[in-house]
Amino acid sequence: MKSVKIGFIGGGNMGGAMIEALWRAQSDEADAGRSSAEDERKSSGGSAGCGAENLAQTDKNASSRECEKKTKFEIIACARSKIEALRQRFGIKIAASETDLAREADAVVLATKPASYEAILRLIAPDLARKILLLLAPNFDIKRARQIVGEDVYITRAMPNVAASIGASATALCFDAGFSEAKKETVREIIAKIGKIYEIDESGFATFTGIAGSLPAYACAFIEAAADAGVRGGLPRQLCYDAVAAAVEGTARLIQSGKHPAALKDEVCSPAGTTIEGLAALEKGGFRGALMDAVTACIAKARG
Repeated sequence: MKSVKIGFIGGGNMGGAMIEALWRAQSDEADAGRSSAEDERKSSGGSAGCGAENLAQTDKNASSRECEKKTKFEIIACARSKIEALRQRFGIKIAASETDLAREADAVVLATKPASYEAILRLIAPDLARKILLLLAPNFDIKRARQIVGEDVYITRAMPNVAASIGASATALCFDAGFSEAKKETVREIIAKIGKIYEIDESGFATFTGIAGSLPAYACAFIEAAADAGVRGGLPRQLCYDAVAAAVEGTARLIQSGKHPAALKDEVCSPAGTTIEGLAALEKGGFRGALMDAVTACIAKARG
């Protein structure tokens, strides 16, 4: 099993979410490995078997070899205002400075506020040679980073969202030229721990930010408003939040299973029924246009 040291500079909303997802994934895999080993000991009874038992043992050994091919990640962080919180919550290694982290890590994730990107990149540039640099800022592109750190760095860019902490992010990903397939796969393994990957051209990142990166905020505003209406109708608030969130999750899963949003909407809207009445009110209030305007404004801001 190969081991990769991932260094996070910044441990705020996004950096913290990614650290949590990677930590959870590593913990889950360790638990699964212990459980598998225990099952193997029980099934073998501590002695060599034959026939079908030998075949089962061979299959398990093959599975173990497959597991060994996976990358083991060691997490290092440098987050000046979050050091103790990260150390206490995840027990990860804390670097004394950004330069110490860059020297030790194989891949550096820059997860600070975009305003500090340039200063930090200039600081760690001498220690990034032949290493992976992962950018997370919505409006700091690879070309700009390349001008600061030089040519001998593997630069990649990702646009996750806050659901990364539970491994449910929708994440855009792109690579600069010069990446070997092996290094690309290392980055994909990191991003896969935080959710679903969409490899797109960097020119599409601003639009992706509008429809996925910032979407949790729009969805939360929708869920909060719907829950408020439920409270107004007499239901307990926590029940409203839970029921609305469950309905949104179920609808999303139906669409991901292949249902077209328009077809699904039509199925729910019975003639002269309750749902079509609600949709009419949304249309009267300009719901679709307002949402499209929100996404368009976000895209414009992401483009700088």
